[in-house]
Amino acid sequence: MKIIGKRKLRILEEIEKNPSHGYELANRLGVSLSSIYEHLKDLREYKLVEVEEQEKRKVYRITEKGRYLLKALR
Repeated sequence: MKIIGKRKLRILEEIEKNPSHGYELANRLGVSLSSIYEHLKDLREYKLVEVEEQEKRKVYRITEKGRYLLKALR
């Protein structure tokens, strides 16, 4: 059973290390900006990340549910 795809898992791991905005994540992971935002949208729907406005940017942070998922998958 697949709980979460590899790319979403990588994004979640990066956000756990350092809350980030989409552009920053796209650059660090070498993924297109449109792909990052699609994955972030899904992760928000799953309530694995939350978003906060900071200096006109949306910064994504891992939720407690996201931390539990990462812990379970490691």
